[in-house]
Amino acid sequence: MIALYRVFTPYLKLMKPHLGWLLVGALLTLTTLIAGLGLLALSGGFLTATAIAGLSAATAQNFNFFQPAAGVRFFAMLRTGSRWGERVTTHEATFRILAALRVWLFEHLAPLSPQQLQRHHSGELLNRLTRDIDALDNLYLRLLLPVGAAILLLGFMAIWLGRYQISLLYPIVGLAIIGLAILPRAAWLTGRRIAPQLQQQRQHLRVTLLELVDGLEELSLTPKQWQRYWQQAVDQSEQWLTLQWQLEWRAGLLRALMGMSSGLAMWVAIGLMADGPLEGPWVAAIALLLLGTGEMLQGLPMAWQQLPGTAAAAQGLTQLAAQAPLIQFPSPEQAQQPKDASLKLHQLTFTHSSGVSLLSGINLDLPAGSHCLIQGPSGGGKSTLCDLLTRRLDYAQGDITVGGVSLSALDEHTLRQTIAYTPQSPYLFTHTLAENLRLASPNSSDEQLWQILETVGLSDAVRQWPDGLNTWIDEAGSSLSGGQRHRLGIARALLVEAPITILDEPSEGLDIEGERALIQTLTAQLKGRTLIWVSHRETGLSYFSHRALLKDGQLALFSS
Repeated sequence: MIALYRVFTPYLKLMKPHLGWLLVGALLTLTTLIAGLGLLALSGGFLTATAIAGLSAATAQNFNFFQPAAGVRFFAMLRTGSRWGERVTTHEATFRILAALRVWLFEHLAPLSPQQLQRHHSGELLNRLTRDIDALDNLYLRLLLPVGAAILLLGFMAIWLGRYQISLLYPIVGLAIIGLAILPRAAWLTGRRIAPQLQQQRQHLRVTLLELVDGLEELSLTPKQWQRYWQQAVDQSEQWLTLQWQLEWRAGLLRALMGMSSGLAMWVAIGLMADGPLEGPWVAAIALLLLGTGEMLQGLPMAWQQLPGTAAAAQGLTQLAAQAPLIQFPSPEQAQQPKDASLKLHQLTFTHSSGVSLLSGINLDLPAGSHCLIQGPSGGGKSTLCDLLTRRLDYAQGDITVGGVSLSALDEHTLRQTIAYTPQSPYLFTHTLAENLRLASPNSSDEQLWQILETVGLSDAVRQWPDGLNTWIDEAGSSLSGGQRHRLGIARALLVEAPITILDEPSEGLDIEGERALIQTLTAQLKGRTLIWVSHRETGLSYFSHRALLKDGQLALFSS
């Protein structure tokens, strides 16, 4: 239990801001249980008393049915209202906690470099953000809340029944020991091995299915590869179903044992009350009360059985969030500010973790306001250089200075405001066109957005869309063409209005005339600011003040 507490400690701390919702949910859960058991017991006692009163005319005339009937209505209405309130508050609390957990995890993932994130499959990260975090709702909604309510309710019942007949404590204590100690321990043991395997198998299946969906077009061209992935998904699904079946039949057995225990407790209680002071209607009421209490405890073994899987999910999240960013930025107080938009590379060298040298001894000196075309064949190191200039990767040898200040001496905010960057494949989020653009400049007006779309040559196309700037963009920009995605990426970089702009293959997919027109427009737009245009083509050389040629990770040519 100490080890479990350590696993869940970070997540219990994240619940503190939502303590109010949690306590209200717990109170309403307890009220619902009391109302439900009170309704069951009072109804049983009322019906028994009515049957006894009907044995003779005298007892029927003297029988007071108004008070128990009012009690039945009271408990029925209380149960309905508290059940509704309990559902609303506990689910609201759970959703708030899960949302906070996702934000917490994303805040730990965001500072990681692309190099670190590439160690994890995108499907694995998605599974962590969704299924693993969803698994943690087992902690509050299915374990902490029901167990806490059960302990309070059993304690209340023990005090109440002990006032009438002390021997009735035996079935209550027996139910408590079986439902809160023996069966939870047995459930934990039955799920200790299977539940983590089930959690892991679900993750593997999800990753495989995502690979199938993402690579559907490519796999459709290679039947053998498609069949291999398909069979892998089928095998993993069968393994997952097998583990699920093993867990479910054990859970069913535990529920049956809990039901038998409640029946046994009821039988013992009836025997104890046979020679006690309680009369017939009380016997029926207390018997049904114990039966209902056993039913209340039936769901707890399942929660304990799933707890090892929940713990495995929590451990996976903790390990993912515990990664320290490879790229460290100084604090704003310790950081330095660049003097201008000049850019200088001195003996810049970068070696991949596999030992392959990608850049070697690069020297480059660009004055502020210069426009440089960096050319080279694919694999020559152009994109790696862009990643180093924006600190998506970190260099170990040489140096990069911006405005006379080493790149590593800039805090992250200053760096992002100083250098605007459009990668080869700019990412577009599932949101409106306007909100995708405002990621770069949240306060931009619609007029400014239209102006920037005019600059990149997209305004005419967007005006023809029925919703204009409010057009919804599908995931990763799949509803747009490749050229439109590139231009939106450029528009986003221009909205930053940074002193230095880096565009990696911005004219990809354009013909020569379209590329020349784009170069002419952007060089005019960025006049007075430093521009690095990365391309494998030589179009529009006259528009650039400097030209560099990267080949096999080395600077083969630099001219101005």
